[in-house]
Parts: sequence; structure tokens; C-alpha cells
Amino acid sequence: MTTQSIEIRRLLPADAALYCDIRLEALRLSPEAFGSAYETESVHPVGWFAERLAHGAAIIGAFRGGELAGIVGFIAAQGPKQQHKGMLVAMYVRQQARRAGVGRLLVDAVLELAAQSVELVQLAVVKGNEPACGLYRRAGFVEYGLERHALKIDGRYYDDILMAKDLLGRD
Repeated sequence: MTTQSIEIRRLLPADAALYCDIRLEALRLSPEAFGSAYETESVHPVGWFAERLAHGAAIIGAFRGGELAGIVGFIAAQGPKQQHKGMLVAMYVRQQARRAGVGRLLVDAVLELAAQSVELVQLAVVKGNEPACGLYRRAGFVEYGLERHALKIDGRYYDDILMAKDLLGRD
């Protein structure tokens, strides 16, 4: 499908059931990509997800044919010394929607939202996830570090590549 048939918008508490479904799918199918775990979040009722949408990170969804095809979050840092930066978090695109421009539209939407309040957007992506790394590089993110053993799942360690994009165009 073309990107013209994809609607991008911030998720609202009324979208909680859809968000719950895709979030749990993401945690189940890509556990190495998220700090949280399926076992932790799957015990919560839909109301818990509605509360997160109302008061947590800004979650942006990509709808394709009425289905929630992908999500991404943005969290602005707090406090006078860090309020110039934010984090792109919880990016996930459903398998059937990959390679259709959904990921890029979500990243662009986060960058547009971030530009209203921060100068720098950071992210962490699991080492070895080349499609995601390529997407972030094409969007202007640059690698600035590596967090070794960022996650440990079933005795296996996963490293995170740390990336950032300066929205003011500085080096």
C-alpha cells in the first residue's frame, strides 16, 4: 500500500484497546526491542493502557485500512538541565505493514512533535536490527554510543545502539 493510505495521529484513551493489542504483540514478538516485558504488561486491564495514553508518553499511531499498523512514543525530558532533549521510544510496526513507509511516517511524526519542545531527540535500538538502524540513519539520526548488555532475556544479553538527531542542525 502507498503512504497516502496511512493516517498518522496521536492515540487517545479511546484507542486503548487497539493500543493494548499492538503493544502486547510488540512485547511478545520483539522482546529484545523493549525494556518492558509481555509478562509484566499483559496482566493489566485495558483501562491501564488508557491511562498511559492519557498521562504517559505521547503515543503516535499509524492506521492503515482502519487497522493500527504501527506505533511510536515520544517522551520529553524534565528539569531545567535536560528539557532540551527527548526520546523516541517504543517503536513497532506490524509485520504486514513493514516496508510500506509506515516506519518513516511514524519517525517523521515524532520529529515534528519533538521540534515543538526539544532540540535533540535520542533513541536506543537493539544492535543487529539493521532495518531499524537504516530507517533512523535515513531520518538523520547518528550513532553516538553503544550500551553493552542493555537487556538480558532468558540468559542472553542484547546491546543497544544509541542514536541522536539534533533538530537545530548542529554537529
